Amino acid sequence: MTTWSTKFLCLVLVGILTLLSAHTNAIDPIRFSLRTSATEVGVNEEFEIKIKADLLNIPANTVYVFETARAFRLKIILPDGFQQTGGSYHDFIEDELSGSKPSAFYTLRGKFVSAERSGIFQLLRSHKSANNASNFVEVDRLLFGMSEGTQEGSSNARIALAGKISYVPYLSMAELRSITDTATTVFITDPFRAGIFKHNPSSTRADDGALTIVASSKRYERVYSGPVNVEWFGVVGDGTTDHTAALQKILDRTDISSIHFPKPAVSYRIKNLNMRSNKTLTLEEGTVVEGLGTLGLEERMIMMYNVQNVSIKGNNVVFKDQKAKYTSGEQRHIFIMLGVKNVTIEGIAANNSGGDGFYIGSSPTQKFSENVKLINISADNNRRQGLSIISGKNIEVISPVFSNTNGTAPSAGIDIEPNYPDEFLEGIRITNPITKNNVGAGIVILIDDFKGTNRVVDIAITNHTDDGSFYGAYISRATGAITGTITFQNPIWKNNKANGFCASNYSSSACAVQINDPTVIDCNNAGSTHALFGSAMLVYREANAIGDANVGNVHIIRPKVYDTRTVKKMVSAFAFEDVSKKGTVKNCSLIDPAVLEGLDALKYVHLAVMDNFALSDRHEKLTFDIAQANRLLTYGFFKKVFHNATSTGLRTISLNGLPPNYPAITFEVRTAQILRLIPLINDVILPISVNKGKYIQSNVVGSKITLRKIATNTWQVDEMVGTWTVQP
Repeated sequence: MTTWSTKFLCLVLVGILTLLSAHTNAIDPIRFSLRTSATEVGVNEEFEIKIKADLLNIPANTVYVFETARAFRLKIILPDGFQQTGGSYHDFIEDELSGSKPSAFYTLRGKFVSAERSGIFQLLRSHKSANNASNFVEVDRLLFGMSEGTQEGSSNARIALAGKISYVPYLSMAELRSITDTATTVFITDPFRAGIFKHNPSSTRADDGALTIVASSKRYERVYSGPVNVEWFGVVGDGTTDHTAALQKILDRTDISSIHFPKPAVSYRIKNLNMRSNKTLTLEEGTVVEGLGTLGLEERMIMMYNVQNVSIKGNNVVFKDQKAKYTSGEQRHIFIMLGVKNVTIEGIAANNSGGDGFYIGSSPTQKFSENVKLINISADNNRRQGLSIISGKNIEVISPVFSNTNGTAPSAGIDIEPNYPDEFLEGIRITNPITKNNVGAGIVILIDDFKGTNRVVDIAITNHTDDGSFYGAYISRATGAITGTITFQNPIWKNNKANGFCASNYSSSACAVQINDPTVIDCNNAGSTHALFGSAMLVYREANAIGDANVGNVHIIRPKVYDTRTVKKMVSAFAFEDVSKKGTVKNCSLIDPAVLEGLDALKYVHLAVMDNFALSDRHEKLTFDIAQANRLLTYGFFKKVFHNATSTGLRTISLNGLPPNYPAITFEVRTAQILRLIPLINDVILPISVNKGKYIQSNVVGSKITLRKIATNTWQVDEMVGTWTVQP
């Protein structure tokens, strides 16, 4: 006799249909099968039946028939006349499958003791704690008899959707396309593309092998909710295959708005992609997207041009190119946004580019990008910048990290710099940025293109920390009138090769730069011995620079400066000078220094020609006791107040060679010893000393006098208290 087997995988247990009716996509993640190799068996002839359980590649969002559906207990209903004689199977045998154990095997040996015309072996499964009172579901059956029959192929293997009595074949896409099937629903088993597909008689969509399958003129469409999975389209991150074309097709489809990238085995490889409007990309934690290192001079990995409503989100996700292959050029960015609106990028790193990690700018038809949020992003080892902000309105950058930029200038962590006068820098908000070890500055701001325009600069940077870049922050090249404000709040600049902060050739009529509560630690690692270039914070103009009449409009509020090194390197805390001598340093403030530690007390402040300089010293960090030494005033020895509190005899202060408009200085008598102020031989102190070269002095405790240099040979008394006498 010929025996025959069939693989019916059925979930037809009516008793649980009501329970499962809400889960129309419920499915068993395990395929069970009964089969035998026996052909001619007779009465009392022993044969073996094999039982197998295979864990399927079913999408994570599928609803399962059982809780803890990878664990099970089994029962077999035996046909009349069959007796079990051996094998590893017994009723209520239990097991659990996993990625490390995807299959289980059992055997059932037995024989027919009477000549039955036919019999059915029914394999039932239930949950891992099932007993005789539990519901069991039929998952396969083996028809076996003593007469010949027709064997049903594996393509007729069925399961039923929970909640309705209809049957679903487990098939590959190729099998579905090659047969004529009456099923209204199928489960596709192809690796990475597995899922439930339903026949849609009204569909006209083309077969894409991902969302739609055409078989015998019938269209089956994937049942899913949420984003599409790029693996459904054959995009599998093997670290080798170039998926540029396949991913671009997905992005170009208007019927797909949300796209998911599972974490690849290695990486997704692409050259460049053009983002479209109304797209949401989510990338599983740890995903890597790697460039081919073949971008042209003006090509970018991810281009956003005049698009809107775009979101790209992940956690610990890296986009990277092959920087070593780009030995020229500076435009091969990872992410570029030109004239975009409503774009969010979150949790993404952009590394190893031939240009910038991120770039925000304008397009010919939209002169700014608007409502852009960059959240928890980072950029490392890029050729030109971590982030460039060229033109934008309402740009938020929250908790970014930009490091190790090197290759071509400016090599900054962040560069804020318009290219043309018709661009915008409005509502730029950067919060908690970290920059470190950039060849250029942590943050660069260059706004010269806005001079003489009606543009209003609005930039606020909060809690910036830089560690080890050339400058912590660098502002330069503003050579004319510009309106607006640039604000740093609570920055920490440390271990910089040059200054913690530097404003270079920045016009006093440009928008105000306000630096609130800055901290500078151990800057000037390069070891300059110059009072300007070895300072913690510098406002100056270079010797040969051109620009506006005066530089300045920088306001330093409540600064803290530390040099904690054994070998001190900071020459001064604050330096202000127009080295070109073209004009003055104007409209600047130094308000209430809070900490000045580890510096030479004689060199806290270096001042040259100043105009309209606001200075206060509530913490008396710029107050100096001349003690037992006579003093000579120089550019690098500015104090707001000199006094003689610990002097034990006559002490002199020589008013040597200071320029007009030098900040006013107060001299106080705090002990009953003579404090003598000596002008140069051709200088006068008006109005109390009209004769050239005559000193003034006092030994009356409480006496004080404030002097200001108003001309080359003239000091003027701004305020005088107590008794001061003039040399006879």
